[in-house]
Amino acid sequence: MNAQPVYGLLGFFTLKQNEIGVKLTLGKFSGYAKPGLGFAFPLFQKVYKTVSSLQTIDLPDQQIVLSGNISVTISGNLNFRVVDPQRALLKVSNYSHTMGQLALTTISDILGTKTIEEVRTSKNQIADEIEAEIEEKAGDWGLADIDIRLTDAQMDESLLRAMMRETEAEKEASAIRIKAEADRHVATLFSDAARTLAASPGAMTLRVMQTLSDVSNDKSTVIMPIPIDLLNALGGGKGLAGLTDAIVAPPTPEESKLVLRPGGELIATCPYCDMQYNVGEIVGKAEYDDDPNAPGQQVNCESCGRLFTLPNIVKEG
Repeated sequence: MNAQPVYGLLGFFTLKQNEIGVKLTLGKFSGYAKPGLGFAFPLFQKVYKTVSSLQTIDLPDQQIVLSGNISVTISGNLNFRVVDPQRALLKVSNYSHTMGQLALTTISDILGTKTIEEVRTSKNQIADEIEAEIEEKAGDWGLADIDIRLTDAQMDESLLRAMMRETEAEKEASAIRIKAEADRHVATLFSDAARTLAASPGAMTLRVMQTLSDVSNDKSTVIMPIPIDLLNALGGGKGLAGLTDAIVAPPTPEESKLVLRPGGELIATCPYCDMQYNVGEIVGKAEYDDDPNAPGQQVNCESCGRLFTLPNIVKEG
């Protein structure tokens, strides 16, 4: 609402509570017209009024090219209040139209330096920046309480789909990275737990018992208990760890390497634990030959309990 002339009877006029005006005497500003009853000399004085309450202007849709040559359509609204009717009515011919054009120009100038990500995520910060720019100029026109809101930012459908695909790819890459880090962390925990259990046979036994207890809750599962002593015997005194080694060990034990020392002593070394034996003391002796029917001599290592073979050696005398 811009300047409107006030008409009265015999020079008397009234203004509403939300109206404010200026009085012109022979075309020159001579004072303010306040709400209530007032008087102006007929033919010599004229009164023009406007509203002092908050005014709102709906800004039309405006197509703006953002940083990166991305085109968007921006809409919004502008709120302001007349605080000085002299400057608002006398310095500007139509302050509503002027404020609307100023807002559109300022929005275009400021948004032209922003990226699409900033426009989508920082509307309030951008609006504050636009308000500060408008207030600096609107203050000279007697206008204050500037409040601008960017209500919508529309993009072309093809550009919007491309951005959605980019965002989806980024989210998927982030999910894969997080899962890989989680798998690595879990693998580290399992490795540490395996080393701890291997170092403590008692802990391994307790873990087996706990697993059996958990499995027994399933009524469709049949559990066949096996004594731990039997597992120790099968595993060479190492419980489940030794049993696992026995299961995955190759069918034929590895062959030991023979080393002839300077004194003529022939030494055999266990390929698993590097335990050394004097070949002259063990070759051909039944207590060291675990399987006489197998080719070569099968030696049960006294240190690690695993079998290894000696090459065919004939002891004379």
